[in-house]
Amino acid sequence: MNSLTLIFTFFIVAAFTNATPSLVSRSQLQMNQYSMLNHTQQQINETELVRGSGSCNYKIDIKTSCSSPEHTTDTIDIIIGDANGNQIISSPDPSMRGSSLKRCTTNPFDLVQANCIGKIYSMFFVRFGTDGWIPESATLYNDGYPPITFNFNYLIPFGVPSGIYNCSK
Repeated sequence: MNSLTLIFTFFIVAAFTNATPSLVSRSQLQMNQYSMLNHTQQQINETELVRGSGSCNYKIDIKTSCSSPEHTTDTIDIIIGDANGNQIISSPDPSMRGSSLKRCTTNPFDLVQANCIGKIYSMFFVRFGTDGWIPESATLYNDGYPPITFNFNYLIPFGVPSGIYNCSK
């Protein structure tokens, strides 16, 4: 009889021990799903708010490092992206290419009437040329969001996108 009571007690303890974590996990899972849904809805609302205007203006101030060559014939393409993987790829106006990327200077580039994307989290450069242009930093201004600065200060390799993904929400 004692062994039957012991076995019965073991099954009851095991049943309650296994049941409690499942209830806690299910509750936590529901809270995580609710939080994820709220975050997703917030991103959708932000995207709809920004995309509602059809096209957006972006301004980028690019500071060339004092370690860069004094003059360069290098040209660049700029890639900016949001947290959802949307990107804008742009080549600065030909009058602003090469000769404007002088050492220790800051140059403004306008991406006028580009497609609207969400809050910018990444910036990449693609460099073409042999001089070895080195950006120090780039500050992007996007209507409806605070400016974001990306610090580079390294040689951008030839023909390969190189940059920073700064997902600090």
